Amino acid sequence: MMQPKVLNKHRMDNGVTLELMLQADLFWFQGHFPCQPILPGVTQLHWVMEYARQELALAGEFGGFDVLKFQQPLLPDQRVTLTLHWLAEKNKLTFSYQVGDRQASNGKINLC
Repeated sequence: MMQPKVLNKHRMDNGVTLELMLQADLFWFQGHFPCQPILPGVTQLHWVMEYARQELALAGEFGGFDVLKFQQPLLPDQRVTLTLHWLAEKNKLTFSYQVGDRQASNGKINLC
């Protein structure tokens, strides 16, 4: 399985919030790491871009990032909230992954 289960979706002006279940059998947890699986950062960015295309109809390609912070690992069987905001005037996509009230990762992606 490649994608997390979407439990809930809330649209807002220029953005969307998705509640995701990170099932333990997701491909991305295999071998990363054997004793304590965590969701790779590159997977988090991949999902940001995929959900931005699906939910916000963004057509731009990844052009790098201005800010990228990983504060807490994302683990199997966690419920995670992913929030995306499109800043059209700056051609930037902001994202945030949260576990409960704790920030797990966030960033600003440039699109080209």
